Amino acid sequence: MDLFPDEVTYTSLMNGMCREGNALRALKLLEEMEEKGCTPNSCTYNTLLHGLCKAKLLERAFELYGVMKSGDVKLETGSYGTFVRTLCRYGRISEAYEVFDYAVESKSLKDFIAYSTLESTLKWLKKAKEQGLAV
Repeated sequence: MDLFPDEVTYTSLMNGMCREGNALRALKLLEEMEEKGCTPNSCTYNTLLHGLCKAKLLERAFELYGVMKSGDVKLETGSYGTFVRTLCRYGRISEAYEVFDYAVESKSLKDFIAYSTLESTLKWLKKAKEQGLAV
């Protein structure tokens, strides 16, 4: 009997790699997963996005976000929060707004508290940046 890893197994491995600070290796595992015909799910993408943000690999995170968006993969509320906060932390406010706007347009944010928290954070950061108080 041949056993092959499924998306849950791959995602678990990627999660462990990201927790250990090896998000780039996790991305390589995503490529391997797809080459072997195993389709990543939303949990896979959200895990990788979180890991890339944690590793401060924003260009790669934004690339993955583009793949998710084009594949109509929904970001989880926590992933939106992590991604938007990370973008803001590094002064990428316009991109943070782009992600936020997509979350609203795609009706991905179902939690009013998450929506209002993200909205108020973005407004505060924009105002702080205008006043020279934020990066």
